[in-house]
Amino acid sequence: RVEMRTMTAAPARVHATPLNVARRVVSKPTPRRASAPSTRSSKSARANASEMTSTTASQDLDIDAPDPSAIYDVVDEDEMLYGASNTFPIKPDELVVKCKSALRAGFANIGDSLAEDFEFIGPVVGPLPRDAFVNAVGGFDLTTGFPDMKSNYHHFRVDPFETNRVWFQNRTTGTHTGKLAGRFEATGTVVECPPQALSMTFNESGKIVKITVGVVMDRTMGNTGGLGGVFGLFSAIGSPLPFPEARPWKMSKRYRFFQWLGRLSAKKAEAKK
Repeated sequence: RVEMRTMTAAPARVHATPLNVARRVVSKPTPRRASAPSTRSSKSARANASEMTSTTASQDLDIDAPDPSAIYDVVDEDEMLYGASNTFPIKPDELVVKCKSALRAGFANIGDSLAEDFEFIGPVVGPLPRDAFVNAVGGFDLTTGFPDMKSNYHHFRVDPFETNRVWFQNRTTGTHTGKLAGRFEATGTVVECPPQALSMTFNESGKIVKITVGVVMDRTMGNTGGLGGVFGLFSAIGSPLPFPEARPWKMSKRYRFFQWLGRLSAKKAEAKK
């Protein structure tokens, strides 16, 4: 007896360039060989095939076509980064390499790569000029307190609106098994920071003119109370720094009052219906 295997179509996947700046190209799904006989019923298989056909039809539309009613429009990143409009002398691929090289060297060792007008900026820290930044990072070692710390950098890409700027993300993790900052004894806490956005901006000579760090992208993730950067590390081990900006966010009384007004207005509007 010949055993029939259910062949399923997998949606075509868009593979991004190293800079993740290529425009998405929608192609028709390509069938692939099933790795094992399907255990789904024929009814379920037919339903799945119908859903796949519907999905494919929607993919045939130009997903980048603007929709003013939804305030939806997508810029042409290829043109903005690699076309004639980008006049910055250092091309995107090379900028990403420069950014990664600086990160790999460590902030304490990139003083010679910083421009005279360099600034370091965090959500509440800075702007710090070059000399203040070099002195600050030179005397602060996180790896003593977190020997297994990993930055988990990812998603490096050049900003199409600022073609001299590289954006990237991290999800720092580490276990507090050493003395942090010379005074905070090991707690054994496994710290998981939320995803954070960072950037590095260069001038035409290839010097770094700005570094931004610690911008939390989802404060509900991790165990730092929604804090990024070193503030998050101290908070996670139970020793937050002694000022409000270094502590997990709390709704102010004034904001709670406005929230209450909003709920009251909603109830009145509902009662009138």
